[in-house]
Amino acid sequence: MKRTFGAWAAILFSVVIASSGKADAIVQRQSDGPIEIRFRVSDSETLVAEPLEVELEVVVPGDLQVVLPEFNETLGDWEIIAKEIREDLPHASAAGSDSRRWWVRLTLESLQAGEVEIPSVEVQTLPRQSENQSEQIGIDWEQAGSLATQPIVIDVRSVLTESADPMKPEPIAEAISLPAETTPSGSWVPTAVVGLVGLLIAGAVVLLRMRTRRGISDAVWARRRLTDLRTQWQKQKLSADDCSRQLSSIFRDWIGSMMGRESAVTSEDALGWLQETEPAISENLQAMLTRADEVAFAGISTNSAEVEAWLDRANDWMDQLETLQARFSQEANA
Repeated sequence: MKRTFGAWAAILFSVVIASSGKADAIVQRQSDGPIEIRFRVSDSETLVAEPLEVELEVVVPGDLQVVLPEFNETLGDWEIIAKEIREDLPHASAAGSDSRRWWVRLTLESLQAGEVEIPSVEVQTLPRQSENQSEQIGIDWEQAGSLATQPIVIDVRSVLTESADPMKPEPIAEAISLPAETTPSGSWVPTAVVGLVGLLIAGAVVLLRMRTRRGISDAVWARRRLTDLRTQWQKQKLSADDCSRQLSSIFRDWIGSMMGRESAVTSEDALGWLQETEPAISENLQAMLTRADEVAFAGISTNSAEVEAWLDRANDWMDQLETLQARFSQEANA
């Protein structure tokens, strides 16, 4: 029986936040007669440079075919880092009729923090042409149609907000003298101490779980933090002093990990260890780490030109550290 797209007047649309599988997955479903479309996003929030999966599935009757959009390098403000496409597959529908299925899986990544929109994706349906049908025959556009997903906003969180470790607080430039109480009372001291210790432990556990759950290496973690730092700097959300301190923290964390420490090491310890292990890297990092210490401890300010130069060279420094870490791994496995 001939089907016309105009006869399928009722279009149903639904959005579901699924709790099964990965938490807070977003699923959109639409139907236009026997045509069905499903659009699924693996999570409602993610981290900067953290992969996010998107699936698109379209099911149509056997006498129709689907034209998918071209998925090239980007989808809106998202970078497409991987894709898998399956076209014109057999599909067993609930009604038992002859249906066909088109399926796409995209792995997306965003380098900007905040609310980042996954734009609407439109698919077209056309009458199926037989293999021996001449291409000169025009398309019956009364049978053609399209369906589009709704835009979805994803909360992309900065990895810098997760890099703060309560076990390694940043130094304070100036000491502030607080007046002592005239009527000493020690009743609140135990409660405050217990509360502070509990807060530190909870923060450390959350950080540890986050890093363990992500299952990423020190090198990947450091590079993501560097990418995020560059983004914050380019958006002028950080001062030169703040940027220098955070850049120093990224490298000291990574070096501390290679030294077998569970917390950040001082610049002096990091440079001393590198001097014994790989002097060239120590010389490269010395100016940046020293100036960051001057900013943190002595209240000396840095300038934008210095920060720009450090950020430009940061990838090279990380390549050197990654090579050093790979050498350690090879020696350990030898």
